[in-house]
Amino acid sequence: MNSNNKLNCSLTGDSYFTKEMFLFKEINNFLICEVNAKVSEKGVWCNPLRCDIEKAIKEKVFDKLLNKKLKIPSFFMESIENNLRVKILNLVGLSKKAGLLKIGYDKLIIGLKNKSIDAVLIAKEDSKLNEFILKKESENKVLFNKDFSKAEIGKAIGYEKVLCVALLKSNLSQSLNQSLYKLNKFQMIK
Repeated sequence: MNSNNKLNCSLTGDSYFTKEMFLFKEINNFLICEVNAKVSEKGVWCNPLRCDIEKAIKEKVFDKLLNKKLKIPSFFMESIENNLRVKILNLVGLSKKAGLLKIGYDKLIIGLKNKSIDAVLIAKEDSKLNEFILKKESENKVLFNKDFSKAEIGKAIGYEKVLCVALLKSNLSQSLNQSLYKLNKFQMIK
């Protein structure tokens, strides 16, 4: 199955690209969410909207879809978000090791001008780039994210604190964009 294929969400029936979805399955009577699922894996494919997942849990939809009485830990929703955040930070770290990461404002601006980047993480403590971000988001097809602290970004790349990083266009940045999309959708409040 190609990751560009669309599937219908098991919860809503809406159509999504599989790379935009979560895979839920059962292991030892526990419901688990695979944020790194391969498209060929079996289970219940769902959209990444937290409200739909919470509603399905409350109404025991996963029990019906997986034909089991499932145990769901109280921290289940937080673990999905944490797993996504860890995946994103790991991808940032891999990008640095691969030489695909630009660190700092000057390199970010150069990358935007020559259109060599397509994902940017800016520390949530930073206020300097807020207006700049809004302008560049509308001009370019660059995904900006402000969900991580400067300590989290720094730790991912082996620094103490980092205010912004930009990923050069690559397979890693595409994977990061997919994970950021899922995180953004998961955090949305309807």
